[in-house]
Amino acid sequence: MEPIEKTMSPTDSLRLIQEMIHTAKKDLSDNSFDLLLWGWLVFAAALSHYSLLQIGYEKPWLAWPALMSLGAVAAFVNGVRRGRRERVRTAQHDFMTYLWAGFGVLMLMLIGVGTVAGWQTAYPLIIALYGLGTFATGGALRYRPLLWGGAACWLLATVAFRVSFEMQLLLIAAAVLVAYIVPGHLLKNQYRRGRAV
Repeated sequence: MEPIEKTMSPTDSLRLIQEMIHTAKKDLSDNSFDLLLWGWLVFAAALSHYSLLQIGYEKPWLAWPALMSLGAVAAFVNGVRRGRRERVRTAQHDFMTYLWAGFGVLMLMLIGVGTVAGWQTAYPLIIALYGLGTFATGGALRYRPLLWGGAACWLLATVAFRVSFEMQLLLIAAAVLVAYIVPGHLLKNQYRRGRAV
């Protein structure tokens, strides 16, 4: 026996389309939270580290664990809330989950490299990793500011291999500015204005 297909009325079809558009925009807004959270925290940590180095503070690196710990808590809380609201998982959502989980694993490995081989070796690789994450996210979302931000990170990482440690801190701040902060604010503003990306 063949299933009976129910024909949707034009009103129901329009409502379904509007709900799908709203869900897609909401997903983009959720992505902006993570970009802005980590972008601003890394930006602040890099500039704090740089400033503390300039004034001769004994342990300028303490800005990193302090701010990244706050970020981990905020990201966890937001992830739990987002998980409760989530009704449907898409292939795009699964891709983003695995991409950024892999990003996290590689970041931990690079932190290990930094503590053993030195941060001047690790920081250019971290900037390049920022580029990979944002470039792939930009491709998945079909969002050009993330693509451009990712490409800019690769250029900054190339420069970072050739400059002093202090300059690398400024390049990290520049990388998250162009790859996380600016695209994150653009995503958030587009969602608020109700425009399609």
